[in-house]
Amino acid sequence: MKTSIIRGWQSLKEQTYILILLFIYRLLWGYFMYGFVREAVVSVLLRYPDHNAGGSGMARLLFYIEGQHSLTSDPDVQRWLCLLLGLTLLRLLISPFIRAGLLHELHQERSGERGLFFFPGMKKHGLSVLIFSLVEWLLALLPVYWFAPKIYALLLSSLMDYKLLLNGVPYILAWCAYVYVIRLLLLYMQFGYTAGTGMFSSLLIALRCLLTAIGVSIVMGAGSLLLLVIYALGIIYFPGLPALLIRQLLPLPSTLLKLWGIAAQYDLWRSKAFPQ
Repeated sequence: MKTSIIRGWQSLKEQTYILILLFIYRLLWGYFMYGFVREAVVSVLLRYPDHNAGGSGMARLLFYIEGQHSLTSDPDVQRWLCLLLGLTLLRLLISPFIRAGLLHELHQERSGERGLFFFPGMKKHGLSVLIFSLVEWLLALLPVYWFAPKIYALLLSSLMDYKLLLNGVPYILAWCAYVYVIRLLLLYMQFGYTAGTGMFSSLLIALRCLLTAIGVSIVMGAGSLLLLVIYALGIIYFPGLPALLIRQLLPLPSTLLKLWGIAAQYDLWRSKAFPQ
């Protein structure tokens, strides 16, 4: 595991331009999402009858009923929901092409090539990786059919008592673990498919080194958690302009850790698929 993480970092140093491109992409995306939340969400939350502001339980219940009615009858709410859905679909469609470009870059580096292979990789493998992503989304949504009614019942019963929401935590954690395993296995299959070595052989590699792959993810996840802690402390102790600057710069180390994690997983796969 340690070797894969170190080699993943060494591989990442060859892809600085991808890091810069993705940082700019996430920065612009964050700007548009900030505008969306400011216009569509904040104005609604300001009307919420919070308990600390003197709101009663009945007032909160009426607030939820009004919100549910607005979802089907208010044109402004429907317009914002359509915009949010469109932005989400756009993000979901762009992400597989970005991953395709990164995988192609890693394959070319393994072959000893040097150059800018990110955009050619998006063109060459983008549709294939998109199909993998569609399979991932489908598999991720399958358990929702089973536990969604239970979560919905908990949401309705928690309108008067928020503590009841804790009963839904085990379902959410189990679903997150399931989605993580599915995503990891499909990532290794994408390694094999885009490299031409076969996706099912790569699936066997993923199953054989599953614990090591999970360990790599835990290390990268710990780094991401540390970033969130630093960000939270920065907001608390340095409010105002410093907090805004920290928020604007946060996508850079976050993107770095994500690319590093994929590169480390790729090195683990490469060590099994092409043993020296």
